[in-house]
Amino acid sequence: MLQNQILYKLFFGIVEFCRVDSKKLLIVGGVGVGAYLVYKGLQLRQAAKNIQVYIQGVGVDLYKTQKNFKVIPEMVIVNPIATTIDISNIYGNLVDDSGNNFGYFQTGPVKVTSGSVLVKIPIIVNGLSSFLSIMDAVTNNKWPKLTLNYTISLAGGIIPIKNKIVFDTGAIKKAINYF
Repeated sequence: MLQNQILYKLFFGIVEFCRVDSKKLLIVGGVGVGAYLVYKGLQLRQAAKNIQVYIQGVGVDLYKTQKNFKVIPEMVIVNPIATTIDISNIYGNLVDDSGNNFGYFQTGPVKVTSGSVLVKIPIIVNGLSSFLSIMDAVTNNKWPKLTLNYTISLAGGIIPIKNKIVFDTGAIKKAINYF
């Protein structure tokens, strides 16, 4: 009951204040909208600082008709705070330590609620040149380190979060030699 009376007096106080001049109404409205935008911006910044990303697994698809293959890392995005984060896009590329570009990817919009979400990233590997650089590295016993450069775009692309994950393919050789 007391809350309703306070809100009633506050509302009519603002109306009386704004009744004097339309410029005052614009000032009050501008301050209110500005305060809301600052609040949402700080909330989005806090969410962006707390996002954690890791790779859970990697799959491979072969396309015999197109003579290329698709590498599909499974990226887990963890949101530890109790806010829903709308990611407008996740995009990037896969390169080796020599700078050879293996392929690009783009996922589209993703909604991350509190907790985690699994996002599959389809990277279509650029045919022959990628295959030759991998085979050259394997035959010369220099397994390449692959780097997944990615950007997570928040708020319609206004806030980009850039990062990278490095895969040491030499670990595959160690695992093969172990068995």
